[in-house]
Amino acid sequence: MEAVHLKLELAVHGARLDGALAERIGRSAGPLPARSVLDIVLPGEVWVGVPIVDTPTPFVLAGEGRGACLIRHDGPDRTGSRIRVRVATPPRYYQRRTSRGTPMSAIATVRAGHLVISPGAACGYGLSGAPCRFCVEGARVEVDESSVADVIEVVRAAFDEGVAQHVYFNTALFDAEDGGIAFLAPYIEGVRRHFDTLVVAQVHPPRSTAWIDRTYAMGVDALSYNLEIFDPSLLGRHCVGRARYIGRERYLDALAHAAGVFPSGTVWSDLVMGLEPAESTLAGIEALSAKGVIPVASIVRGEVPLPEPAAMAPVLAELYRAVKRRGINMGWVRDLALGITPLEARHFAGDGARLAVTVQQLTRFRLGALAARNLSRFRRRLRVRKVSESFDSAQL
Repeated sequence: MEAVHLKLELAVHGARLDGALAERIGRSAGPLPARSVLDIVLPGEVWVGVPIVDTPTPFVLAGEGRGACLIRHDGPDRTGSRIRVRVATPPRYYQRRTSRGTPMSAIATVRAGHLVISPGAACGYGLSGAPCRFCVEGARVEVDESSVADVIEVVRAAFDEGVAQHVYFNTALFDAEDGGIAFLAPYIEGVRRHFDTLVVAQVHPPRSTAWIDRTYAMGVDALSYNLEIFDPSLLGRHCVGRARYIGRERYLDALAHAAGVFPSGTVWSDLVMGLEPAESTLAGIEALSAKGVIPVASIVRGEVPLPEPAAMAPVLAELYRAVKRRGINMGWVRDLALGITPLEARHFAGDGARLAVTVQQLTRFRLGALAARNLSRFRRRLRVRKVSESFDSAQL
């Protein structure tokens, strides 16, 4: 089975954890809490967030020597197939508190090698596989702000432990004018001041495009405005807050502007598989890629059934082909626990995408990541005057 097919099934059905592997994880990071999600790496460097369950599932994560394997018990003889995998053990800093007494795990979590910081509350199917209250009912988020000092302390703990290299900011906070980026700005600026790292932000689109220019100028390297559903009527049904307070056109217009400001391949938007017909998702893939935006197929958990492979395969094949046709860089948006990127979708298109894979592997390693950061800084400096003029004209 292709690793991406396996990723879909694991993300939805979860896996049981055998005693040996549970004991090993407990010695390293402490007992796993209820409803834990373990990130694992499948063959081909495909990451997936796997819910650990005690309900029926065909999958078992088991210890194998010093490593781990995934056992699937659904063959005709029920003996099971075994696949070697890597398990990302929960980081040790989860057991610590900041100097102010805040549990570090409440400030930042590690997902597929990214350090995810969600001041206030997280938003988006791509992080949790389910909608937040803003999407479901248009509810405003009650913000319990972390201090910038706490965030810096946790980022340092995670980097010192070596469990992440990049910082991924996400918030459900919505503001009609700036989309929430002004709320994140002190945290982004604090991280930029103390660490040489790539910074990602996932927020709602602002009313004014000048805020997009400002987002780039403040040091954000990659940006996401998640539309989630391309079909207008279904967007209004499943994502009430996005449709009511922001509107589909603002997402599309902001994404197009951001793709012209940020480097190729660093602006993306999720499209959730299974919430709309395949034809609508295909239309969304074409519309986003035509704007220079990376579409990502995200996985929904819960009551929505897993899409049939026959319906899913052509959508994922087109996900890769549409991005390739437009010449958009595929190396930036990668390693998403609950999202299938165009680079992963190449397996459905029968194309090895050798150059894209080379770029991805380059940015995986420390030297390549340093080159990517330097390139990002150089490009940002070239735009400083233009962005400053944009601020002046908008009186920001």
